[in-house]
Amino acid sequence: MNTLLVLAYNEELLIEKTILLNEQNFDTIIVVNDKSTDRTKQILDKLDKIYKKIYVIHNHKNQGPGKSMQIGIQKAIELGSETIIKIDGDNQFDSKDVTEILNLANKNQSDFVKCDRFWSGGIIGKIPKIRYLGNAFASFLIKATSGNRNISDPLNGLFMFSKEFAKEINIPKFFNRYGYPFFVNLLAAQLSISKNYKLHQFKNIISYGSEKSKLNPLNVLFKLIFYSIYFSVSNIKVKLRYSNYQISALLDLFGYLMFLLSSFSLTMFLNTRFFKYDGNQNTWFILFILFFVLFVTLIIQSQKNIKNIEKSKFIYLN
Repeated sequence: MNTLLVLAYNEELLIEKTILLNEQNFDTIIVVNDKSTDRTKQILDKLDKIYKKIYVIHNHKNQGPGKSMQIGIQKAIELGSETIIKIDGDNQFDSKDVTEILNLANKNQSDFVKCDRFWSGGIIGKIPKIRYLGNAFASFLIKATSGNRNISDPLNGLFMFSKEFAKEINIPKFFNRYGYPFFVNLLAAQLSISKNYKLHQFKNIISYGSEKSKLNPLNVLFKLIFYSIYFSVSNIKVKLRYSNYQISALLDLFGYLMFLLSSFSLTMFLNTRFFKYDGNQNTWFILFILFFVLFVTLIIQSQKNIKNIEKSKFIYLN
């Protein structure tokens, strides 16, 4: 059974169009209304009465898109969905892309499909500039922490999940509101070590109007950096369990040790230079450079070590 999961918050102008453009390709449609304050609820209730395949969930309070997606996924699992495609209710995602992802995912037996809008024809309209910067930084973080250079556009919200993969998703409260696609992509990267999931990417199209980004840049920046650090540590534990990844894990361990030593050396250099601590500032500076170069070298070597293993993951569907 194919399920379309739609997240909606104050989408009275576009929610009905979004659903009707996509409904014919799906056996069930789950819509999670995140306590909208406009007429979204009334429109969804009307559609719920007309279409038997539509299941509408009204959150009792505004919980954020990450939590809403978790609620929708849980409902899809309860209904016995084999394939779930998650979209937003603002009609930014092209319905042709949604159909093609569904067909290609079934053809390739995909467990997870993420999307990439940053290609020559991927953006229609004017994207808020902050999203360019945010996605560039998020891409750097996810490539550096996961070791997989194939992952692009980790903040894109168009996803496909198999039933088995959907059961793995447990979005932490930390990502209820901002950055949940980043968490989902890192989860997929980590699960690719322990599970034989088929992970793919798809070049999608997103249409932008005159809307401004609602994201809090500093909030998202903090979340991405904090979770990347947490993921890097937890990922070492996962890699140590599997022989193909154990050398990479050891290189990571030594690399992060060098990072701590370089941070300590930099602190001591600054203390001796500006706060009159006893010590040779030149020695501390040389140690900082040495440890930092070792840190970078070890992490790069760790990623090279798993490059051949990871190259078949997150390839583009065609």
